[in-house]
Amino acid sequence: MKITFWGVRGSIPCPGPETVRYGGNTPCLELRVGENGRLIIIDAGSGMRPLGHRLMEDRPPGKALEADVYLTHTHWDHIMGLPFFPPLYHPETRLRIHGPVTYEDESLEEILGGQLTYRYFPVRQAELAAGIEYHTLKEGRFDLGGGVSLVTKYLNHPILCLGYRFEYRGKVLCTAYDTEPFRNIFCTDPSDPAYDEAMAREGDQV
Repeated sequence: MKITFWGVRGSIPCPGPETVRYGGNTPCLELRVGENGRLIIIDAGSGMRPLGHRLMEDRPPGKALEADVYLTHTHWDHIMGLPFFPPLYHPETRLRIHGPVTYEDESLEEILGGQLTYRYFPVRQAELAAGIEYHTLKEGRFDLGGGVSLVTKYLNHPILCLGYRFEYRGKVLCTAYDTEPFRNIFCTDPSDPAYDEAMAREGDQV
């Protein structure tokens, strides 16, 4: 299991001398698993653009690029890089995009397509060359095949948001950002014995 952080910032890209060490892009993680380097992308923030350029540089001519993209949620800073992901404009690309939707009458395809309209962007969703599948995710346990498993948990955020736990051969990657405790665990009375117990329960969830 190999992890590359292409973006770690929140809300808005913030390039500049103060962010050189960790970069200024919004969330995008590249996860490689297995001997063949199966590609899993977590979130599609602005870090997805440089990831896409690297993937195109490393791709052998004529070879299809396949990837699973797991969105933690659909706030702007987590999807803003998708229209600028170079592999989207190549017919050899095959993407499977997974993520939660807040309202049952909305599909993931409709949500992501909202930013790919002429009102906001010069390319429409229907004009993308890549083959894309959309899969709505909920809380649960999933066998992704090839020895990779995934556990998803709902997080506390203004829209439906998922924490991810990927496991492969005893190695684990857990993402649980954009969240806070579901309740105030800091009791008014510091001598309250339930304080330590509550803290322990919250830690076990992570």
